[in-house]
This record gives sequence, structure tokens and C-alpha cells, in this order.
Amino acid sequence: MSKNSLVKFSLIENALDSIDLGLDYFYDATKEFTPRKYKQCLINMFHGSELILKEILSRVNIILIFDKNSLFKICKAPMTPTEDESYKLKSIDINSLCDEVMKHYSEEFKGKLGIVKGLAKERNKIQHFAIEISPEILSKLLSSLYIEVFKPSFRIILSEIDYVNQYNSIIEKQIIGAEQKFLKIQGDTDNYLALCPSCENHSHFILYKGTGYPVETYCICCDYKNEDIDMSDYLDCPECGFPSLIFDKENNAGVCLNDKCYYGKEGGFVEMEPCENCDGFIIEGSCPECDKDVD
Repeated sequence: MSKNSLVKFSLIENALDSIDLGLDYFYDATKEFTPRKYKQCLINMFHGSELILKEILSRVNIILIFDKNSLFKICKAPMTPTEDESYKLKSIDINSLCDEVMKHYSEEFKGKLGIVKGLAKERNKIQHFAIEISPEILSKLLSSLYIEVFKPSFRIILSEIDYVNQYNSIIEKQIIGAEQKFLKIQGDTDNYLALCPSCENHSHFILYKGTGYPVETYCICCDYKNEDIDMSDYLDCPECGFPSLIFDKENNAGVCLNDKCYYGKEGGFVEMEPCENCDGFIIEGSCPECDKDVD
């Protein structure tokens, strides 16, 4: 890097960088208790939560993240601050930030932002005084922060497809990378990423949880998921031939969870519905059970 090069992060990049660092410290701290790592973890994770909430709020209107008195004092046009003016503005405090987010994203964050306000107190203790909290409680708080604040924020960002496509090589990969790190912290290292049959983004996590077959799936871009999958739920996929096909009642379609299959990677839903003549399923126009009886 030359001496004249500038280091510049956008708001979302700054947020994801703090979250990424926080998760690294979180993972290290869970392996070996070190007060410094827990401290750095909390500082970075809280900073990341503050920035990610500002990011989604700025999508509604950038002025929402700034103190109103500051806007009118510094900006020539308070409703449309310039980039240079924005650097001089005072941001709203964390409580006001959470309240403002709730006004615009009440469905996504209902009952979830109290943890941000609680962690703000712990962050302040670290910065100005000291901290006294058990690693177990801190780990639970940070896990809840990721699940209740980061994940809904990621979903809002990823749902804006045009926005994601602009930063496909950076933002989308960072969000997926954060999810993979969090799964590792939780002990779910046996997983892979596939196409979501519902929203058709490559954001569908398939989890084995120590078994020999997928037992849970979820998409970080939409609400699609499959839970508590039993071995007996699997049928042979018409494409790959493996017993990796499950029936999705809500969508009245099949989903192949084989990471080597066309359907599992990029084909989406499999044409599948219950057969009226037996307890089986019609898969791509044919019922294996009924066809077996005919033969």
C-alpha cells in the first residue's frame, strides 16, 4: 500500500469487520479462558451491533442515525446532509438507536433489542471501569446477540438483492462467513451451503449435527427451514438416486439435501406431492410405490 493510499470502510463493511473480529475472539475465548479475549470480544461485538443497526436504519433514511440538534446545527440542508457534514454529526445514543429501529423494523426485532441495551452497560464498564461477569453468562449473552440482532439484520441486508449484487464478492461472503464462524463456535462444524429452494440464493445451510445425514436446514436470506429431520423422512432423489429427498408440506414439494446433486446445488424444489392411492409420494409424475405394484 502506498503512503498516499486511503483506508476507507463503508458503514456495512465497518460493521461486518467488527462482527468478524468479535467472533474470532469469541471462538478463542471459548477454547481457552482469557479475560482479554472476552473483553475484546464484547467490545467488538457490541460495536458491530451498533453499526449494523445504524446500517439498516440508514436504509430507511440516513438522517435517522444522527442527533436532530446536531443536524440543524451543522448541516446547510439538515434533511440531506453531505458526506463531509455527516463526519461532524453526533450520532444518536444506543437507546435511541434501538427505539428508532423498532419503529421501522418492529416485526424483525420485537422483544430482541433489550440485549443490546444490556450489553451497552457491560461495554461501558470495560471502557471506563472494570468488568465482572462469568464466561458462561457472557457466552450466552453474545450468542443471543448474534441470533437476535445480527441474524435479522443480515436477513434485511441480504433480502435487498440489488444491494447484495453490488457487493457480491465482499458483503455477501462476509455475512455467510460470519454465519459459518458462529456455527463453529456452537460446535456445528459438519455443515455445507446450498441453494435455498425458496428464495434461490446460495444461503441455505445444511446441518448434520454429528449424524450421518442432514437433521436441520435454514436459509439466512429468508424464513425457509426444515427442522428435526428423521432418517425415515428420506426418499430416493430422482436426480442423484441417493436417499436424500424430503417432502416439504408447506410448499408441497420435495427438497434434495445431497450436496452433490443438481437439485441440492442449483435446481430448487423437486416436483413432489402425496399420492392419493398409497402412503407414498408422486415424484416428478411417478409414484415409486404404485409403480412397484404395477411391475
